[in-house]
Amino acid sequence: MGGNYEKGLYNQLMEVMARLDAVEEDLHAEKIEHKNDVDHLNTKVDCLTEENRLLKDDNARLKSIINNDSSNTSLSPSTDQKGRKPANTYNSRQHTGRKAGRQKGHGVQPLQKKK
Repeated sequence: MGGNYEKGLYNQLMEVMARLDAVEEDLHAEKIEHKNDVDHLNTKVDCLTEENRLLKDDNARLKSIINNDSSNTSLSPSTDQKGRKPANTYNSRQHTGRKAGRQKGHGVQPLQKKK
């Protein structure tokens, strides 16, 4: 009876150890996958950080170009565009529905000859 019990216990131990080995292999493979993912994401972060730096530099350069006027460059004051309002932004005249130019029915005076 004791030999059979020990044999059964040994078989159970071997099954548990085999399952443990399988789980350990799965975890090792998953760990490698995660490491590869982390490496890929770190590379992507580095690339995006560099792109972000370039875009910030370009943005600063463009802002400095926009902020140039006659007070801080050799340009003439006539080239300044800040403070200018667009021409005729509001016209208070009411629209009458008539076409522009001479209206029909308006009496035309004949041209007089010069003497």
